[in-house]
Amino acid sequence: MQNKFTHYFLVLFSALLLLSSCSDNDDNGTPIAFTTTEYQVTYELTLGDPVIINPEISNLDETVKFQWLKDGVEIATTQEINFLSESAEAFTLQFIAISNTNTIKRSYEVKISDPYALYFRAKTETSSQFISKVMQYLPAPGQFINSGFGTPEAAEKIVGSKTNTLSLGAWGGYVIFTFDHTIENAVDSKDFVVYGNAFKGGSEPGIVQVSFDSNGNGIADDKWYELAGSNYTNERTIKNYQVTYTNPGSYKDVSWTDNKGSNDVVAINSYHTQNYYPLFATSLTELVFKGTRVFPIVNVDRYVSIDALEWGYADNYDAEYSKYGGNVMDINWAVDDNGNPVNLKGIDFVKVYTAAQYNAGAIGEISTEVRGAADLSMLK
Repeated sequence: MQNKFTHYFLVLFSALLLLSSCSDNDDNGTPIAFTTTEYQVTYELTLGDPVIINPEISNLDETVKFQWLKDGVEIATTQEINFLSESAEAFTLQFIAISNTNTIKRSYEVKISDPYALYFRAKTETSSQFISKVMQYLPAPGQFINSGFGTPEAAEKIVGSKTNTLSLGAWGGYVIFTFDHTIENAVDSKDFVVYGNAFKGGSEPGIVQVSFDSNGNGIADDKWYELAGSNYTNERTIKNYQVTYTNPGSYKDVSWTDNKGSNDVVAINSYHTQNYYPLFATSLTELVFKGTRVFPIVNVDRYVSIDALEWGYADNYDAEYSKYGGNVMDINWAVDDNGNPVNLKGIDFVKVYTAAQYNAGAIGEISTEVRGAADLSMLK
């Protein structure tokens, strides 16, 4: 009887040991590990580019904890890091993953360079104050397009000059140009001037955007920032506005629709009888423009007149227009897509586009005109 009891006790004890062993194994789990032994150790970025790293790990579960250290100081507790440095610097990032069974680590060397230090183009003795190159010209439909002031040949004539006229057509039509040097952001003064053909009662405001060649490739493919003029926060101003123009195929009104549910036409007149749709555009079917729309005051009593906006727009007869023969611009007016001010040390590219959408009767559509631009620091 004692032997039988002893046998049952041993079986029960063994079963308890087995259960305990299984429980211990479940608690410990399988060790975590990086999925590959090779990884990118060095990251070289420019200021404004985020550091994004997401180490791949096997055997993850919800109990695993993460830690990122920047030169020994914790900055994140997630598996992926998305870190934006506020200054040019070099530092070490250490990644740590901790599970119930083990801990794994990796280190990364990060160098953040200031693009201005890399790609800033200083003035020289032979530098010109005027535009050195038109990067792109894409007007919206208008009465001067495809003839006179609205051709690729007319666009080339604003290089090195302030007396030749280029029409940008209706809302959204634009020109992009550059200089043979970076225009520096002056501390206590405005930075460049855009020449137009405005006069009192004859303003056709254009929005100005600026960009720095932060990748150094000489192409205007970097981030654009709008210079927030006086009407930027006006209650009528429309941000994220979009218009689609359709090619009528001949001398006819050019229809357009916008993303606010409106539609109208760029109306033809008897003084200009060519197709108003730009026939040198890449797309000969339709054109889509995006940006900000402003609403200048248009008076249509006996004669049509268009009041100037207070400041910050091209081809706009503001208080300083007669002094400079154009509109002076301050790089410090630059804002990002959310309207937040940005700190630009200098700019390489300028974009001007027609900011108003309006058929002004006998004088046709409101169309910004550009006659050139200059670096204010070089004006004699």
